[in-house]
Formats: sequence, C-alpha cells, structure tokens
Amino acid sequence: MITIVLGMHRSGTSVVAGILHFNKISMGTYETFWPRPLPQNPKGFYENYDFRKINDAILLHSGYKVKDYKTIIPIPKVSKKVKMIKMIKKYESNFENWGWKDPRTCITMSNWMSVLEEMELTKKLNIIFVSRSSLSVARSLEKRNALPLEDGVRLWEIYTNRAIDFCESHDIPTIYLSFEKILKNPLIQCEKLFNFLSCPFDKSVVEGFVDKSISINNEGKSFELPKRILDLENKIKKLTLV
Repeated sequence: MITIVLGMHRSGTSVVAGILHFNKISMGTYETFWPRPLPQNPKGFYENYDFRKINDAILLHSGYKVKDYKTIIPIPKVSKKVKMIKMIKKYESNFENWGWKDPRTCITMSNWMSVLEEMELTKKLNIIFVSRSSLSVARSLEKRNALPLEDGVRLWEIYTNRAIDFCESHDIPTIYLSFEKILKNPLIQCEKLFNFLSCPFDKSVVEGFVDKSISINNEGKSFELPKRILDLENKIKKLTLV
C-alpha cells in the first residue's frame, strides 16, 4: 500500500503523517525526516526530505521557488522522472506499507501520478487530503513567515484547489479529513481513517500523539473572505462529512 498525504502547509498534515508512521505505515526514516521538531511542530513534521527535494526541484524547473511564497504557481513541467522512479523503487522494495507527506505534493501530484501509472502502482495508491480553515492557515503563515493574511489565504486556495481537482479527476481511493475534527475527536477521526485504509490502529498511539492544544490560530486577525474562498470551504466541509 502506498499512502500519500495531501494538504496545504500548516494544515495538520504532520499530525496525520505521524499517526500513520507510528501505526506501521512508513512515512520515511529518522534520517529522511526533515526538518527536525521545531516550536511550531514540537512532535515533528514527518516530512520525508527525499520526496521534498524532488518536489522542490520539479517546481524550481517550472520557475517556482516554494519558500518565496508567491501567489502565482505555474503548472509543473514534466521533469525529474528518473529520480522519481528511483525513489519510488527504493521505498517500494523496503516497505510493504509506506507513503509520504509534503504539502508541495498538492502542486506536483500529477507528475507523481504519471510515474506511478508508468510503474503500474496506482492500484496500491490511497490519498488522504487534510484540510484546515483558510484563515487559520493564513494566521499560522503570518506568524511563521510574516506573510500577509491575504497572501496566505490565496496560497491556501491554490494548494487546495490543485489537490482537490486532482483527486476528483482520478479514480484513486481518497479520504477527506478536517484538522479541526482530528483535534476535537482524534479517536473517532482515526477510526474513520484506518477503516478507509483497512488497517488496524493503536488507540494509545493516537491519544499520546495528538495534542489538542497545538492549534492556536483559530482566532486573531481577520478580513472578509471572498465568496470563492467561502464556497471552497463549504465544499470541503461536505467532503469531510462523507
């Protein structure tokens, strides 16, 4: 089984990836998890740097540097296929159940899909999409990166639309989760998640891993969200009810 976690930066993808990793779905190794735990993610990011480097290279080849946080993101060009195939073969040969999490994959997923199709691995693929409210994400990005709220919301919109458009246009098993719901009822949401994956899970791992106090950006500076953002948030709310 290959499990890919999609979701915008600061949206709870690290929590989901960590839960998967400690329930025997390898999301990387100690050597590949980077960055190490930081104050904004005290339990770790569970972000496999092997895949993050490839995503950065794909986007840079298309003229986009992620850490510039520009709000115009090109459609990535086909590139780095040899590295992608090599990386997938490495993890496929070493782990029965594995995957990766990197928010950049929201933008590059079509590139990965073309490689997975070529390798005839798509029947092993599951996708987990993790969402968080646009303003909470934007406040977190403002705090961490001094990014204006409007830019943070716009980036949330792009990443979210790209990920959902991919999921809706491909016949890949997909589950939509809400970060807010995970923090409120972690066991209920994880039962939903692992039922989807047809895997058992250790409740004690979830109870020890999910810190309900980590979400501190639900209140703060605000502005009137455009209708298209409100519509997208409403669409996600419906998806997470399924």
